[in-house]
Amino acid sequence: MMIVEEIRENLKEFCERINKLGETEKPIVGIPKGATGSAAGLPFERWFQSEISKGIRQEVFGRLDFVNYFIKNHLDTASPENLWWWTIQQITPETIRRVKKGEEPKLQQAMGDIIIKYGEDLNDVVLINVKATEVSNGEPIGRAPNIVSAFRLLNFFVEMFDEKPRLVDKVNVWLVGFDYNPIGKDKVRIRQCHFKDLFRLDLDEAPELNFDAAIQIQWHLGDMIEDEKQALEEFAVKLAEKYRTEWKDFTKRRDKKLEEIINKLFSAIKKSHV
Repeated sequence: MMIVEEIRENLKEFCERINKLGETEKPIVGIPKGATGSAAGLPFERWFQSEISKGIRQEVFGRLDFVNYFIKNHLDTASPENLWWWTIQQITPETIRRVKKGEEPKLQQAMGDIIIKYGEDLNDVVLINVKATEVSNGEPIGRAPNIVSAFRLLNFFVEMFDEKPRLVDKVNVWLVGFDYNPIGKDKVRIRQCHFKDLFRLDLDEAPELNFDAAIQIQWHLGDMIEDEKQALEEFAVKLAEKYRTEWKDFTKRRDKKLEEIINKLFSAIKKSHV
């Protein structure tokens, strides 16, 4: 795990260097006009992949780059049951078939936008999820970004602890977020860079899960608080408890709202006959 910690420190230093730069020295990234959501995030992914490839000695892949690497080098010998990242990266036989045909599935739900391979074993990889947030006067514009579906994460944890417990120590998912300002035609300037370890996030400090939006963990990276001593198992337990507690509260609020709507409807119908 020493190599993983070395990579972690390199990426933290990468962000710190950006944050310390002067106003005119901050990096500029090109974004297509009108791009929103994942389309606005893609230029940051490409820029980040290119930049870190210059600064670390490990192999760095984009989502599809990594699928192609797997197909070319390991498809005939590797088994999904022995790969911790298989399902969380949306790798399926259909994905493999389409990529082999030369198609480019978006894999927007893949946890890793960038994959760093640090060892010979196929499980020696770090997944990095990249987020980009427009800011004004240092404050994020709009709602917090979707980080990942809590329900999907819980299923992933069941898979790991039930079927692949020997691989739990290999699991590394990190978040890198860029706060930016538009500066002109199709260009933005990065203001701040944030590095967080998904499984070190202090869920006691996290916003409520958004059950109306695919049960998403929504949180601005700049607001995230980490517990440096927290292990993946502890995060999994806390997420399960948070899910259970907040789901009960959500259903109570939903049932109350539904009851209010029904009562208003019956009242309106009765009133219409007067």
